[in-house]
Amino acid sequence: MSRPLLPACAVAATALVVAASIAGCATSVPQAALRLPESTLEVRSIQTRVIEAPTETDILTATIAVLQDMEFNVDRIERPLGVITASKVSDADSASEQTGLFVLDLLCSVGGGGGCDNMSTAQDEQHIILTMVVLPSLARSNEFTVRVTLQRVIYDKMDRILVMEQIDDEQIYLDIFDNLRRSLFIQVGDS
Repeated sequence: MSRPLLPACAVAATALVVAASIAGCATSVPQAALRLPESTLEVRSIQTRVIEAPTETDILTATIAVLQDMEFNVDRIERPLGVITASKVSDADSASEQTGLFVLDLLCSVGGGGGCDNMSTAQDEQHIILTMVVLPSLARSNEFTVRVTLQRVIYDKMDRILVMEQIDDEQIYLDIFDNLRRSLFIQVGDS
């Protein structure tokens, strides 16, 4: 005995229900999600400068000298892409923070409380990562767009991450670009 085939309209109805349920799951992307916040454009303008130099290599070489002067370790150079990544580790200890945590530990132990280990949450060190990208100008030869970004990660005494942030201090970027221009002037002037 053969099985009866499902009528064509039952198959069509099932397909319609499946299609409707899948379509019901799809949502549209809100327009606001596709727009950059105003602060992003402001930060990008702080991080970016147009610099004149004979070649991209001159900028990369001058950047390495500046980074070494600022006690950064150059981690990676992607010359064909015009990218340099550097990092440094520095002390993030704060005397006032350590004093406050010591007093908390002292009060905790005097009160007979267990687990008095507030000092382990003190800031210990910060890792600063700098990335620089150099792009040749499409408008003029010997002109390059340079963008520098800085991130900071602060760890506590137990190597737990306390803070992870982008550095947006305009003065830091101004100092980096001023040092880069001086280094380029000395380097290009010497050749």
